[in-house]
Amino acid sequence: MFYCWAGDVFTLPVSLLPDIAIPEITVQVSVQNTSARELENTVVKPLRQQLIQVAKLKDMSSETRDGTGIIRLNFDYGTNTDLAFIEVNEKIDAAMNYLPKDVDRPKVVKASATDIPVFYLNLTLKNDSAYGQADGQAFLNLCEFAESVIKRRIEQLPEVAMVDVTGLLERQLQIVPDPAKLAVLGLSIEDIETALAQNNVESGSMTVRDGYYEYNIKFSTLLRTEEDVENILLRKEGRIIRLGDFCRIAIAPVKEKGISVSNGKRAVTLAVIKQADENMDAMKQAINRTMDYFQKIYPDVEFGVSRNQTELLDYTISNLQQNLSLGFLFICIVAVLFLGDVKSPFIIGLSMVVSIVICFLFFYLFKMSLNIISLSGLILAVGMMIDSSIIVTENISQYRERGYSLRRACVAGASEVVTPMLSSSLTTIAVFVHLIFMSGIAGALFYDQAFAVTVGLLISYFTGIMLLPVLYMLVYRTGIRGKSWFSRIRINNPLKEHTLDRFYDAGVDWVFSHKTGNALFCIISVPLCVLMFYVIGKERMPKIDQNELIARVEWNENIHVDENRRRVDALFEDLKEYTVEQTASVGQQDYLLNREQALSSSEAELYFKTEKTSAITPLKKNVYQRLHATYPQACFFFSPPPPRNGVREAVCDRRGRCGGRTLCP
Repeated sequence: MFYCWAGDVFTLPVSLLPDIAIPEITVQVSVQNTSARELENTVVKPLRQQLIQVAKLKDMSSETRDGTGIIRLNFDYGTNTDLAFIEVNEKIDAAMNYLPKDVDRPKVVKASATDIPVFYLNLTLKNDSAYGQADGQAFLNLCEFAESVIKRRIEQLPEVAMVDVTGLLERQLQIVPDPAKLAVLGLSIEDIETALAQNNVESGSMTVRDGYYEYNIKFSTLLRTEEDVENILLRKEGRIIRLGDFCRIAIAPVKEKGISVSNGKRAVTLAVIKQADENMDAMKQAINRTMDYFQKIYPDVEFGVSRNQTELLDYTISNLQQNLSLGFLFICIVAVLFLGDVKSPFIIGLSMVVSIVICFLFFYLFKMSLNIISLSGLILAVGMMIDSSIIVTENISQYRERGYSLRRACVAGASEVVTPMLSSSLTTIAVFVHLIFMSGIAGALFYDQAFAVTVGLLISYFTGIMLLPVLYMLVYRTGIRGKSWFSRIRINNPLKEHTLDRFYDAGVDWVFSHKTGNALFCIISVPLCVLMFYVIGKERMPKIDQNELIARVEWNENIHVDENRRRVDALFEDLKEYTVEQTASVGQQDYLLNREQALSSSEAELYFKTEKTSAITPLKKNVYQRLHATYPQACFFFSPPPPRNGVREAVCDRRGRCGGRTLCP
């Protein structure tokens, strides 16, 4: 049985956040070379008219920019987002009849708290010099390799839900005719277009019956490779001419809409998203093994990890481990000072470990994951577990001082504190249990914390009154009854008797000798608490020391992607000495799960990582000074990487176009 329980503990899913279905669906529209007004009238408005009919829709908002548009649908919490996702797609399919024929189908993204990428994997070429240009054909091969090999291999891992890719460079077949040869042969561009159209036909299928059998035969003459195009034959004035004889045919990259950059090199970026019910540490190990394997086979490709969000979860887990270690250390100190022996820490520590293991068992039974929310509640519960164990142990020890036998002291000491400990546990649980009944996403988010605190306190209570007395009796069974060395140490404890007791007695005497002053202080403290509630600053998320920074830049100029990258490369080159890692998303990105505002060709998102947390403030100042001095029209935002970006800081030009808190002089 214990083996099964231990197996359950090690199979607990470990995630960054609880698996919460956010009642939000985003529709992304992309139409190149279209103004915001034209896109609003021809695409976004017809979509809104169809989507307004979606059931249980709470609110709908849209934002349209040149070339891109985004529609956000918000539903009441508790709405089945899977059904809403299907209905939204049905409405979009119906709206496609009213949209321009050259418009691609809009992307539909369903929001979830677990959609946050665990980390980003950047693929670059080793022979690509930083802040230079990679070989076009080599990078095209890297894009094909990343999409067809790396992405599919990582998605095959059971711990990975999906891999979102950006920075891919698409291929196109480029046909460049020789004007001199065209003139000699008497051909025109229209002749080439006609030949291509006639040789790129999919005529359909037909059914052929042969006796008892029936066959489906499909005819197609699709152009798939360079050789297919080169071998196209044209007939002109009785002559048959091969297309490759007078045209240069080659694979060329499509005009770029966006670029991904890693440490100055052109990169293909893969956002790795974890399965909700899998262990994050297991996923990290599986991906590391996979990347080590590919690194050996493909030495010309560099694999780099950025925006590693597992560090926050590792920090929380290490905090729990630190609390357990410090708790056991303080138990030893308290036992020596107050209880007067060294066996009590062993008893309390063992009961605490048993309580935590049983807590993990309940986590497994109720399909709860270990995340930063549930761990925060478990950390609080651990402190209460230590309190309960110390109370029971101290009470049993007092009965032994009075001359009770070991068995009778365990029974009497535990029975006496059953009711007070239950009252103490229930009053603490009452503070957190109401979080379970909160409505909306906040209630779902803090459900894990309330569950951890409630289960932890109840388990520690039953462990304290049932298991701890048994452990106490087993450990002290070999001791001498009556006035033993145990009692003499407790009675002759000089630190407790001459220091702790003396200060405690003096404090009690002082309080009762100044009754009026203490009563007035208690009365004044009530309105003072109310005042401090309004004075103390409030934030959605606590500030965490970090060595990462994200800057989103809007240049406020109609620049193309190449100029955007040139500016980003120049900024990275200037700040190279201040950072250990730099990545950037320049222009439009291809992420499917990007629910935020899509980047335009004149925008860029920059990621910096420093060696120390103290270097973030000087880095932010340097970024601000360089951008403000070189590009005074630029507007930029600073924020930590998600999911820690609760508050962002805006900096804009002197006219304050971007709003927010303006730091410009």
